[in-house]
Amino acid sequence: MKPDKFEQTVENAYHVSWYIIAYKLLVGVLEFGAGVSIAVFGNQLVSLYGRLIAGELTEEPHDLFITISERIVPNLFTHNTVLLIYLILLGSVKIAGAIGLIYRKNWGVDLLVGLSIVLLPFQLVSFVTHPNIMDAIYILVGVFIVFYLTEFSPKAWISRFVLRITMLRRQL
Repeated sequence: MKPDKFEQTVENAYHVSWYIIAYKLLVGVLEFGAGVSIAVFGNQLVSLYGRLIAGELTEEPHDLFITISERIVPNLFTHNTVLLIYLILLGSVKIAGAIGLIYRKNWGVDLLVGLSIVLLPFQLVSFVTHPNIMDAIYILVGVFIVFYLTEFSPKAWISRFVLRITMLRRQL
């Protein structure tokens, strides 16, 4: 299926930076790798964590490492399957979007912009409930990437996206 003239013009005119591609590809690989690691080494991580806690508690019962990790780590192992599916899917989508950006395809931009828009409310709720500087930076970088990929004109991107969807519907 050969792209029409409008589609070819849009693909040639993309405003894509190699820094964004590298960032999305790196984050996607890290998220995908973390999900696969949890799937493959989950039981070993649980036993390693238990041994580390037992060793630390024998040395000092009020250790800061134990206090912090007891709030975070048990939740990770309790929701192991959900977390692993989330990380693998999120990493896969970011990798696919970055590959789409490398080849300057419409679907790559649409995938990454759509993913960022869908995840933004969850990131904002997380930031409001537990504010920290790293979450703020992560949200700001994500918003900047969305605006950069849409060439600082989200309204024009939405109209192009709707046009592409209607064109696809007509072809089916």
